[in-house]
Amino acid sequence: MVTDALKERFYREVEKINLLGSLPVELRKVKDRNAVSFFQVCFAEKPNEPVGDVFSEGEYRCIALATFLAELVTSSLHSGIIFDDPMSSLDHINRKYVAARLVEESQHRQVIVFTHDLTFLYELKCAAAAEENSSANVHYQTIKRKENRPGYVGGDLPVKATSAIGVAHTLRSEIKTARPNFNNWSDMQRTIFSKGIIEQLREAWDQGIADFISPVLGRFDNRIKGNSLFKLEILNKNDIDTIKIARSHLSEWLHSASEAINQTEITCDTLITQISTLEKWLHDIKKRQKAGSRYFCESLFWASQPKQAAKT
Repeated sequence: MVTDALKERFYREVEKINLLGSLPVELRKVKDRNAVSFFQVCFAEKPNEPVGDVFSEGEYRCIALATFLAELVTSSLHSGIIFDDPMSSLDHINRKYVAARLVEESQHRQVIVFTHDLTFLYELKCAAAAEENSSANVHYQTIKRKENRPGYVGGDLPVKATSAIGVAHTLRSEIKTARPNFNNWSDMQRTIFSKGIIEQLREAWDQGIADFISPVLGRFDNRIKGNSLFKLEILNKNDIDTIKIARSHLSEWLHSASEAINQTEITCDTLITQISTLEKWLHDIKKRQKAGSRYFCESLFWASQPKQAAKT
């Protein structure tokens, strides 16, 4: 039943997901029949204007989501809820607010979201990290299709959404698993395995660069955090040389350039060495960025209190 409580909650849900700030909507009773009241979504200021002539597909989806959440919140039940790709047809602004709303709801019930949209996944991760006093236990899984059969569940995030250090650790684990049988494989098996590791390692370097920039501009984010620009000034010539040399070696091994046609066979130890180079660089960059953050905060503190600093 559409009660005043539900109407009020619907209005609040519309506000929470930042839907149509210039065109506020509400639930309004339109008729009674056989002791049943019928309600529909209307524009608050122009109730006779057909909503269907104005709303886009994405806005309809937001309305449906707001209605569902309003009904859910006014219910006394606390069952879990599942969303199957809720972000279809929505822009980046809607993604941000819907992600925050779903994370908020996870404080009261289990929320499961299926999505193939990495941008929305990023928004969910950010919202979960930003939620104050969050008690949510966030868990990621990837569902894949293998040999035309769906439903293969893997742990954690897909590679494209994993940090560079996470990819490096996974590659190290894969090599550790393969090492006992590596020398017994055929040349073709070793080549296929090694080139797969090398290709993923090249992508890990790309992700490492993205991770370095992420305090200012995330890989799946369009928001620029100007206050963190100082974290980029730690990049120096040694960092650039490290990246160029590592990527150059990986490209040579991957493409077997003519001048390297008789190159030495790649071993597990060689691959581990390359992974260690990436891990060392990532840890060093993170350490220097953290130190830069402390220095920047201290500088701001003293700069904002010059008189007190002078007395001290």
